[in-house]
Amino acid sequence: METLTAIQTELGILQGRDCVYLNTLIQDDFGHLTLSGDINGHLIYNNTNEKDWISYQLVFQQVLAYFSCELDTYEMIENNADYQSSFVMVNASRWIEKLPIRKDIDCSLYKHYRFYTYDFVYDILAVDFQMTIDY
Repeated sequence: METLTAIQTELGILQGRDCVYLNTLIQDDFGHLTLSGDINGHLIYNNTNEKDWISYQLVFQQVLAYFSCELDTYEMIENNADYQSSFVMVNASRWIEKLPIRKDIDCSLYKHYRFYTYDFVYDILAVDFQMTIDY
């Protein structure tokens, strides 16, 4: 059964619909997916500089697939309006189990990440990620 685990960032757990805003999304030819934008400083625990908005860059490496959907529609599809964090790991992912993956790819390396922004939700299958925070 799928479960969600909140991902701890250096700002703490990102919570609330108004927490994460996305400004740009870039997919490159090297298997990277880069999301960047701003985090609402009033909705995080580790806002040591007490800034209203904190810039972030989130880079997923070795992306196999990703899906985006408008947030309100996504919540109707998933019946999951009560998410615990804006950035989670999906454990025992049904998507990974059902996705046809080439035989030359080691599926066990991939993780299912879910990133909720103010307007959209992104489901991403990738090997890893790196998040950079601009204080």
